[in-house]
Amino acid sequence: MTAATLAAPTVAPRQSPPPSPSFGAFVAEAAAAGQLVVQPRMGFGDPRRMRAGLERTKAAVATTVGTLTIDSYTRVGDHAAARAALAEGVPLNGYPIATHSAESTRELLAGVLDAGFPVQVRHGSSRPEAIVRALAAAGLDATEGGPVSYCLPYGRTPLAESVENWARSCELLTTLVPAGRVPHLESFGGCMLGQLCPPGLLVALSLLEGMFFVRHGLRSVSLSYAQQTDPGQDVEAVRALRRLAGEFLPRDVERHVVLYTYMGVFPHTERGATRLLEASARLAVTAGAQRLIVKTAAEAHRIPTVAENVRALETAAAAAALTAPGREPERSADSEVYREARAFVEAVLELGDDPGRALRTAFARGVLDVPYCLHPDNAGRSRSFVAADGRLRWSRTGAMPVAPYAAGRRAPARAPAMTSDGLLAALGGVAGRYDAPHEQPHERPREQPQRRSDGAQAAGAAAPDGAAGPAGPGLGGARATPSAHPVPPPVCDPPVCDPPLCVPVLLRTGADMDLQTPPPLGEHLRSPQLRSAMLVQQEALHAARRFLRGEGFVELLPPLVGPVTDPGGRGAKALDVDYYGQPYKLMTSAILYKQASLKGFPRLFYIAPNVRVEPPETAGTGRHLVEFHQIDVELAGGSRADAQEIAAGLLTHVVEHVWTAVPEVLRELGRDELDFAELRSGKFDSCTHEEAVARLLGQGHPQSPDAEIDWAGEKVLSLEADRPFFINDYPKGSRGFYDREDPERPGVLRNFDLIAHGGFGELVSGSERESGYATIVTRMRESGENPAKYAWYLDLAREGIEPSAGFGMGLQRLVRFLTGLDALWQVSAYPKLPGVIAP
Repeated sequence: MTAATLAAPTVAPRQSPPPSPSFGAFVAEAAAAGQLVVQPRMGFGDPRRMRAGLERTKAAVATTVGTLTIDSYTRVGDHAAARAALAEGVPLNGYPIATHSAESTRELLAGVLDAGFPVQVRHGSSRPEAIVRALAAAGLDATEGGPVSYCLPYGRTPLAESVENWARSCELLTTLVPAGRVPHLESFGGCMLGQLCPPGLLVALSLLEGMFFVRHGLRSVSLSYAQQTDPGQDVEAVRALRRLAGEFLPRDVERHVVLYTYMGVFPHTERGATRLLEASARLAVTAGAQRLIVKTAAEAHRIPTVAENVRALETAAAAAALTAPGREPERSADSEVYREARAFVEAVLELGDDPGRALRTAFARGVLDVPYCLHPDNAGRSRSFVAADGRLRWSRTGAMPVAPYAAGRRAPARAPAMTSDGLLAALGGVAGRYDAPHEQPHERPREQPQRRSDGAQAAGAAAPDGAAGPAGPGLGGARATPSAHPVPPPVCDPPVCDPPLCVPVLLRTGADMDLQTPPPLGEHLRSPQLRSAMLVQQEALHAARRFLRGEGFVELLPPLVGPVTDPGGRGAKALDVDYYGQPYKLMTSAILYKQASLKGFPRLFYIAPNVRVEPPETAGTGRHLVEFHQIDVELAGGSRADAQEIAAGLLTHVVEHVWTAVPEVLRELGRDELDFAELRSGKFDSCTHEEAVARLLGQGHPQSPDAEIDWAGEKVLSLEADRPFFINDYPKGSRGFYDREDPERPGVLRNFDLIAHGGFGELVSGSERESGYATIVTRMRESGENPAKYAWYLDLAREGIEPSAGFGMGLQRLVRFLTGLDALWQVSAYPKLPGVIAP
């Protein structure tokens, strides 16, 4: 027995319609009357069948709006094929609005379309101009889609082209809709691929598309969200979408939220499909959505009939009538989904004032990255999974401004990679739950605890499921009872369970960064991705050597061990070597040897192997290895400006060469020449350490003014940029004794970092060097170093070391930047992550 047999909903009466229907106004009036508007997906090629469907929808025992769903030929602009199908009597899977005359469509709508029954055109096109012209000519004012949501999931139209198409279409809609109407546009961004996209990204995309619509003249919009795997997370998502719309859209823009009944693999049984539909209606009312687009019990088998659509509308309306609106959370409480969605939105808006351009840039840089989306303009580095608590989580985030999920914080164990079988099992999880006999699937919304701005748990918020293990205490000391039909065990990477059953490959660290361990060495060395990275590395080294030799530098082979090495920083240590009974060190940096070599080689460089025992927590930055190489450069008599000129020229030359030598390799890895356009133009920005700190503090990042920019802050600054930039003038004490103190500004060093844009962080660190013996000894003592350890170096300094400037460019960091890969281990043939034992 379904809710439809238990209660008939109160339906908003259809009064004598005024002559000018408006889609957004109708939904707003229904919401004010406490009615959930329900809407079918329905489209037929035959105008008579289409009209019959609209008439039956209008007559349903529910508060409804009509739908004209467009056929596939029209969606892709193949109007000749649509005309041929109509001429030959071939059934179409929708209404070819651009092929039928405007007069035919007006006749279809006559007596059906009115202010009490508005009709929306739904299509799925990245080239919607012809559809917009046709709907406006037919007297309609509402449609849906978006530059991202009707591009990435549906084809290979370049995102830049889709953005331009949708900008023109928005402006057409505002211009062509009949006078007296308020044109309405709905974002499809809350659906994307239908499933397995964590809600924070869905909410952000829907809002960003809504902002794009407003930018191009729309004053009535709806923002969408598709029901996902966990009711509590879905409630958070709909409420987050409503809240963010209030924060980011202008107040005079009419808006509402539309919920889509689950868009993934649908239950196969009528009972399961009906239960899922009813759950979506309850979700809409509980979370405050004003409109629901339904699915039918036939979804898993065939295109539904008109009668099945009407039955679904009435079932959803009846379930909604039996559901009380949910209690709104305190305004000071930020849900997990809200925080994540806002992080996405703010990261995109920082890329530019124009939402269309910002969206393009965000996808080009991987700031937005839809999991499992194969579109060429999607970075494809993100991955998601269904966690043990049923919520959709991130397992890999690439360059996005959010952290992967971790159920535990122990050292990771390697998990199997996602397989096609695993993906299918994950996709079918919801259908399996609702098709299961006997026990009810878990439908009651379970919201995660919400944080106040002070970090406290909001009053009345439920404790996190499984906070003390799978059967840990909940509210009031009650114990959670496992469902007879729990969420299927996760099958993607990582297979996350509540601890201590298993631990995901990706873990948060204290700095909210992710850890991903390499596969076994043999598997890694056979990886096509590694081969591509090594081809890029080969060309980068060729280009670097050619550039530096052309600038008059001589390549030396650096030492591997010595009595002393660079004292390091940020907790990195050197490995000890027993050198014929003497304690030697493996080189962490050959900087002291570069200075020692200047009298014989005034312009020199190394391709230097380094070994640094970095703190284990750095494994999660994606930017640290124990073994790595640097392109080490030093020039006698040089200034900081000279070193920066060489560093910028070296980077520009390498990028130009690699794009000339192996462009197909870079494209296969997902890189686009647009990613390097500003760099290749020779434009490099700069700021001081003090300015960088001020920017981070202004964004709420707790950066110390007396220390190096921390890794999280560096990523924030890197994501903001569209070209590499220098950070100058680090404070004394934040770097080694060899970085020269500015004689005119005591406490400020004449050093720099070169930060790559796109979230890739530091590529180069350099400085002018201290050269006076007394100053070097003083600086050693100030930094806590024992001068006696550096006897050989100080003997040379006493004789006179050439004043110089130089830098080190991390080779693996350079290759990672060129390839766009997530972590340094992916561009190292024999990777060793800090804290992870490896051959």
